[in-house]
Amino acid sequence: MASRVAPIGGPKSHPLANYLLGVGLTVLVLVGGVTTYFGVTHVIATGQTSSRQQALAPFYLPPAGWSAAAVGTLLRSEPVGGVPAGGLGWRILYVSQDAAGTKVVSSGLVFAPGHGSIPSPGRNVVAWAHPTVGMGDQCAPSRTVNVESDIPGLADFLASGWVVAATDYAGLGTPGTEQYLVGAAEAHDVLNSVRAARAIRAAHAGTSVAVFGHSQGGQAALWAADDASYAPELSLVGVAAAAPAAELGPLIDHQWPSIYGSLIGAEVLVAYPSTYPTLRLRDVTSRPQKRIVELADRCIIPAMLDIVASKVVGGGPLLDHNPLTEPGWRAALMANTPPTPSIPTLIVQGTDDPIVLPGTNALYVQRACATTHLVTAVFIGALGHMKAGVAAAPIASTWFQQRFSRSPAGTTCDTRLPVPPLR
Repeated sequence: MASRVAPIGGPKSHPLANYLLGVGLTVLVLVGGVTTYFGVTHVIATGQTSSRQQALAPFYLPPAGWSAAAVGTLLRSEPVGGVPAGGLGWRILYVSQDAAGTKVVSSGLVFAPGHGSIPSPGRNVVAWAHPTVGMGDQCAPSRTVNVESDIPGLADFLASGWVVAATDYAGLGTPGTEQYLVGAAEAHDVLNSVRAARAIRAAHAGTSVAVFGHSQGGQAALWAADDASYAPELSLVGVAAAAPAAELGPLIDHQWPSIYGSLIGAEVLVAYPSTYPTLRLRDVTSRPQKRIVELADRCIIPAMLDIVASKVVGGGPLLDHNPLTEPGWRAALMANTPPTPSIPTLIVQGTDDPIVLPGTNALYVQRACATTHLVTAVFIGALGHMKAGVAAAPIASTWFQQRFSRSPAGTTCDTRLPVPPLR
């Protein structure tokens, strides 16, 4: 039986209303597009037997002496199957860095065309940054049953002759704590995954790179694009972000008491005190640390069902109050809001997104356009959060072709935003 978030007191709605809300949210999660958020097999993979995870575990243990290797070093790789269009695939383990610059180990995936010509500078690379999946090792995309299903547009990217590098993020599947929504750490993992991909000779990965991310991965993609000097040998041509968690302040300000605030909040409550030791859990929540860690370690679907079950019986939100009212927490969250872009940037956002509220990305676009005309924003009506990555993939694919060919990037900065910025 799923454990519950205990109620925090205060007025409760009628039990029938709570039940109907729980049923509605369950339907939203299970029917409203989760399978296309992570891919069908990712949902199935959350129920994998422990024996399969135990068999995979040795791959993710760093070899002796790994910390002496340079960041981006490929430590280990092995083939994976099921790659579309006759492509090639590998599970990888590589050296990365956390937000403080300490070396860490990350895992991920690399895919490449299995045939076709190889340009002399090497193949173009798309670096994929995945959305929130949960912090447990079993949730890592490279540990799922059909690893190719978690990357929107993969078949199209391979058909275009591109290599795809997909990080798990350090601490997700590998030792340590994932620095969830910590921009610098995510950026390092994304860029170092490309470096590791270039060490796989059969992939023939070059140095021309586009970055693509969804939700948490959208934030990671925007940070990676801004951190181009971290990997000067790579040429970043553009970044596409689907429903990115770009404006953390307004997003948390509006979402902290919601079911989605509890879902995302659990991972933030684990990652941020680990990253910023001066932050204290008791300043924002009265929940036991053990309960928070247990919730964060669940893969996204079981975690959401747990939170919904709590809501059905009158449970309150995970956070006791808005963390933006606590100076330390506010400073940490605002420090991880992506800066305005320095390379061509594509934002794809659904107007019916209940998780990353569309007005927050309208605010990001407005803020970016105030300093640069490098932004193209596509707002899609009747599109929620779960399917944003899938909807964005064909748009990003066409846009990446233009960026790889060095065509001039357009902008929508001179057009009216279809939704008002949310502050």
